[in-house]
Amino acid sequence: MKKFKRRSARANLHHFRVLTARYFRQIFTNLGMLLPLILEAPVMLLILRLVCQTDAFAAKNIAQANVIIFVLIVMAAFMGILNSYREICKERDVLAREVFGGLDVSAYVLSKIAVLSAIGAVQSALLFGGSLLFIDFSFPHPLSAYPLCFLAMILTNISVTALGLLVSALLKKSESAILPVLLIIIVQVVFSDCLIEVGGADFIKYITPSYWGISVFGNAVGINGWVAGYSKTMNDIHPLFSLGALLLFAFLCVVLATMKLRREFRQKD
Repeated sequence: MKKFKRRSARANLHHFRVLTARYFRQIFTNLGMLLPLILEAPVMLLILRLVCQTDAFAAKNIAQANVIIFVLIVMAAFMGILNSYREICKERDVLAREVFGGLDVSAYVLSKIAVLSAIGAVQSALLFGGSLLFIDFSFPHPLSAYPLCFLAMILTNISVTALGLLVSALLKKSESAILPVLLIIIVQVVFSDCLIEVGGADFIKYITPSYWGISVFGNAVGINGWVAGYSKTMNDIHPLFSLGALLLFAFLCVVLATMKLRREFRQKD
């Protein structure tokens, strides 16, 4: 395959715009792709309604409040991985031809993360906004807490979406993604350090998006001050630091996915 040519920023931007528009068009003209994206958030919201105690925050019930926070953040993460894990590997043959024809790989990956981030933001808005209909979060500082928690859900979704794209870039076939996706889901659940106490491998939680998303919620509701003797370090982390960690995680996954694809196509004849 031809070596990558140096392209102007204008050409790369043009590729990004064309790919983004094409991807949105593919989604909105394909009911098989659109319907699952539409149904994910309402289904997860229904599950939340069935399992949550609606007055947990007002009653300062730590166990039930943690369940609600856990479900909201982990569901945002689930939607991210479900949306993204097949996106690159299913198009690998088409991508190879387009790269040979001059497509910019970075524009391709950026178009994927941009479209999936927009979809994830809408899904997170539906999930968080819908939860407000039956859950009273009783935030001590609602003016800052609502946008921070909403951002935590969006960035958790985007971080796991970026991780899904990285997995998709590493694999040749979407059928091979079952085990990595299952592992990612398990890590989001176990190492979120919310409902399950993390043991000796607790360092993994620092590279787990759900951990950082939950820490924003825990800080926003002031859960560490509810009961004497209850305190978790994650709930004392400044929300902006946690949001920054999520952004950094997403950025690194996108960079690694781009590097993987660039190296792969450079090595082809």
